[in-house]
Amino acid sequence: MAENGDNEKMAALEAKICHQIEYYFGDFNLPRDKFLKEQIKLDEGWVPLEIMIKFNRLNRLTTDFNVIVEALSKSKAELMEISEDKTKIRRSPSKPLPEVTDEYKNDVKNRSVYIVSGSVMHLNILHLFRK
Repeated sequence: MAENGDNEKMAALEAKICHQIEYYFGDFNLPRDKFLKEQIKLDEGWVPLEIMIKFNRLNRLTTDFNVIVEALSKSKAELMEISEDKTKIRRSPSKPLPEVTDEYKNDVKNRSVYIVSGSVMHLNILHLFRK
């Protein structure tokens, strides 16, 4: 019984890891993230896990490369690739970023939802929309 609980906790952790990394490399965040864009330019899109674990939200989830690699290998989004030596990750070249045009910005704006509250956190909002 305890093993099943551990499996559920690990699955939940892996889902959070995937979600966080896919957010970092996603269509919304990546065009705005100057640091990550600089890292991507250095090695054909590959970013060392050593760099990734310095990102605060991922660091709070785990700093264990094996856990990160295992989580990403189970992702159904197929947004990310893992290097052969399992030390780097990148956004899949088959899923390039959309070109950020005025039309694209307008489309994103039209699909945006704004919630006004002084105490709502980003993660709480994501949890709400997953239901």
